[in-house]
Amino acid sequence: MQKQDTTEIKNILDYLPEPIKQAIEEYCKETQLLPELVIELAIAHFLDVDSVTFGDCQIESPGVLREQNKILKIQLAAKDVK
Repeated sequence: MQKQDTTEIKNILDYLPEPIKQAIEEYCKETQLLPELVIELAIAHFLDVDSVTFGDCQIESPGVLREQNKILKIQLAAKDVK
């Protein structure tokens, strides 16, 4: 995202009711997603209920993904698969 877009998102957050801002912030902490992505997902879900769910957006942290990749490489090497 461009810097201008991030600023606009922060401005949108300023206009939201406090309970909604808190919910967005809590969800961001739990999922490690950026606030702009959470807002984007909420709008997409509002427009098309079948398009996306917040459950679909659970992502692993980069550290977890690196560790999983390392384990898979070790397992493949043990089986002599390249």
